[in-house]
Amino acid sequence: MNSSTAFSRVGNPGLGLIATKLLVFSIWLPLLSGAAIAAKVKVRFIDQDGKPVAKPECKLVEKTSGKEHFGKAKKSGDAEFDKVDPGEYQLYGQAQGFMPNRSDCLTVAEKEASFTVTLVGQDYYRKQEQEGNTALTQGKFTEAASHYEKLLQLMPGEAVLWSNIAKAYVGAQQFPKAREAAQRAATLDPQHSDLQKQLNGLISLEEGRVALESRDFPKAVASLSLALAADPGNADAYYALALAYGHQKKYPEALKNIDEALKLKSNDSGFLEVKRILTHNSRIK
Repeated sequence: MNSSTAFSRVGNPGLGLIATKLLVFSIWLPLLSGAAIAAKVKVRFIDQDGKPVAKPECKLVEKTSGKEHFGKAKKSGDAEFDKVDPGEYQLYGQAQGFMPNRSDCLTVAEKEASFTVTLVGQDYYRKQEQEGNTALTQGKFTEAASHYEKLLQLMPGEAVLWSNIAKAYVGAQQFPKAREAAQRAATLDPQHSDLQKQLNGLISLEEGRVALESRDFPKAVASLSLALAADPGNADAYYALALAYGHQKKYPEALKNIDEALKLKSNDSGFLEVKRILTHNSRIK
């Protein structure tokens, strides 16, 4: 008998047992890995009052690849998606009489994951949206924001709502919230990118006006300059910037900006009066 063979079989019997276990483990490892990857995703669809929505159409979309999984919806509002790979997804749902909705980013990492998605009734949505729009046009900015917030709690993926609430936040002088809302709108829908630029300009204009009223003239200049970078055709921003420079006795800069304002609104009596005052003050030694 070969000594090395005898050593393997007799001298270290434990090694053979370990080798056998390792072999079995290596055979089962791919099977176990495969089982861990496939996940079942369960979703419950409810309306704004928490009641189930019967038989909605729904799909789960992988954010990176765009791969779609279609669920089987029941009268109870429950749907299931089989064999879903781990990853980041968005869930889309719609049903007759309800607004289409999509979720925020969902993470699937376990063998079984459960989520709840709200579908908002069309009548409820239109009522809240109309009341918000009416309040916005009437200058009731806090009231307008409250209507949009109710809808966004239910439909966080609706870009139009983020755009509208950004305008309401501007009017209410909640500028950080306004910038965040404008960014959300543009992220959700690239068509809102131009609107985001306009809103950021409007936010900077309002920040400049607030700084001007509080006599923080350097801050007013900084904010109003940002407003004009976003919207070079804004006569009111040039006018406010002229005032900010004028209060600091920086008359060349002030006169330059009031002239730009008058190019856009040549007959504005307020602009003409400020031009007269600035010209007079600039001549005083």
